[in-house]
Amino acid sequence: MVDLVTENDVESDRDRSQSFVVFRLGKEGYALEVMRVQEVLDMQSLTEVPGGPKYLLGVINLRGHVVPVYDLRMPFGLSRAAQPSQVPSVLIVETQLGESQVTGLVVDRVSDVLEFSPEEVQPPPQLGLGKATPFVRGLIRHQEGFLLVLDVDRVLSTLGSLNGEGV
Repeated sequence: MVDLVTENDVESDRDRSQSFVVFRLGKEGYALEVMRVQEVLDMQSLTEVPGGPKYLLGVINLRGHVVPVYDLRMPFGLSRAAQPSQVPSVLIVETQLGESQVTGLVVDRVSDVLEFSPEEVQPPPQLGLGKATPFVRGLIRHQEGFLLVLDVDRVLSTLGSLNGEGV
């Protein structure tokens, strides 16, 4: 018996696949759903917030809106790169915690936007990811390794609780 692949089957698979922004943080590759990322900016000058927590790098003016920018390396226990080889990127993400807010997250480098099917997103192991464990909601096999699928709401919630407020 021969199974025929119809155009509708191919479109169905394409409809089910999800796009992810792929970025690097330290030596690891991460993925974040494209739907959560409003835009990607090159690092620009920040206005520091006196007395602000060390993971709050400052704020930027994004088309008339004040956007806090956080160092995504801190929740993962990574030290700041003394002399980054490239200009870091800022992911502008929308939080889904309570009321909608826009937040900037500094990453080392954004490399791609890739599509993966839901079957390619595997559950994360319970151990072995170090400080990243609570912030990872899945793994995607990619090239010679894995991409860690970031749970951005949990990251922002943690940053907010460290700050004594929601992000």
